Amino acid sequence: MQKEIAWTLIAAALGICSGQKSQEEDICFYKPELGQGYNIVKGWSYDPDLDKCYAFYHASRRVYGIENIFQNESACNQRCRPRVPAKCYAKPPQRKGRSDLPVVTYDPKTGKCLDIRATQQSQSENVFNNRGSCTKECRDTDLRLCLNPNENDCEYIDGQSYRYDSGKQTCEEADDGSSGGFKSAEDCFKRCGILVDNKCTLPIQNITTCEETQERYGYNKKTGQCEEILGCADGGNSFEEAEKCWKDCAPTSRCKYETRHWA
Repeated sequence: MQKEIAWTLIAAALGICSGQKSQEEDICFYKPELGQGYNIVKGWSYDPDLDKCYAFYHASRRVYGIENIFQNESACNQRCRPRVPAKCYAKPPQRKGRSDLPVVTYDPKTGKCLDIRATQQSQSENVFNNRGSCTKECRDTDLRLCLNPNENDCEYIDGQSYRYDSGKQTCEEADDGSSGGFKSAEDCFKRCGILVDNKCTLPIQNITTCEETQERYGYNKKTGQCEEILGCADGGNSFEEAEKCWKDCAPTSRCKYETRHWA
């Protein structure tokens, strides 16, 4: 017993998670399966490592709700992310004209509260009177694993955890006794990369599940060059044009506009 207590204290001091909490009874932690059949349809599945629902193509089911596959993003969030208000993932209302007022809406793709003009009609709409209320209600809950992980998050991780440092805008090992919230730096950057202002500092990786990949460009910090990748506009180190990548990330490089394939 004393050895177990001593290990718990050491693990907490080093930011190491115990991974003791059972996940067997929660379908949100099930690994989604493609299934059998020719009717492949788009659905949504929850990734517990990222605390995010993502698109998942699968063989159509007769019954939904008994596995980690949902018919739409809203159903996935409602079941597996109940703390995130549904309005945060709703589309903002369209402009109507002179009656519109300056308001704020939350964009889950960028993790930002944006200024728009619209007419707020109900409390269920993705509209806020100011950035403060938008940030508190949507951004902080949607990106909680990046901004405010707790000990319960650590219970699902067996070993070293990683956390997002909002001051440095980077992911690093949690070694100060705090819960990191992520199993790896890669997972941390996938979820929290949208919060980083300088995308050139991010590793080259897709930070969302790209439904349709296309030829894009990412900046490699090790080589100091922009490289051709297959990705999408996901808010990470991914640029639509090579020129944009070079201009933003390596404006003084002699290798400007020369790219190579990255796999």
